[in-house]
Amino acid sequence: MSHQTTPVSLWRDPHFYLVLVGTAAVGLGLWALLSPGYAWSIVSDPWHLLALLLLYPVVEEWLFRGVLQGELLRHPRWRRVHLGLTRANLLTSLLFVAVHLVHQPPLWAVAALVPSLVLGHFRERYGNLRLPIALHILFNAVYLLAGLSPGG
Repeated sequence: MSHQTTPVSLWRDPHFYLVLVGTAAVGLGLWALLSPGYAWSIVSDPWHLLALLLLYPVVEEWLFRGVLQGELLRHPRWRRVHLGLTRANLLTSLLFVAVHLVHQPPLWAVAALVPSLVLGHFRERYGNLRLPIALHILFNAVYLLAGLSPGG
């Protein structure tokens, strides 16, 4: 059972364009605020790069948005909406942050909350994982690109 809030064409979806603009703004912020060249160690290791740009987005989206959020959405109480977000998305995103606490500093893990809520929103909006996976790849790529230039 999929949970779609609005069947809308991606190219006519203002939410999609808002996320693209927000992603660009975050990328510029990362470029300006973080240490220059922080991503070189990642891109210089092909396995780490492949994991960050493909493996993690696919596995995390399948597990969190596909399995967990999908199962929660099967139950009416988890489909209830608060501040424009379903309880299923909220719980899934909190668990996503908690898992990131294992390998990330606390501030980075908490920073994953907003992107996670966005990914959950699009999972529900379109009823599948294609866009959340693509956006997760984009988010990780922007993080890397911001850390490749001398910036800061």
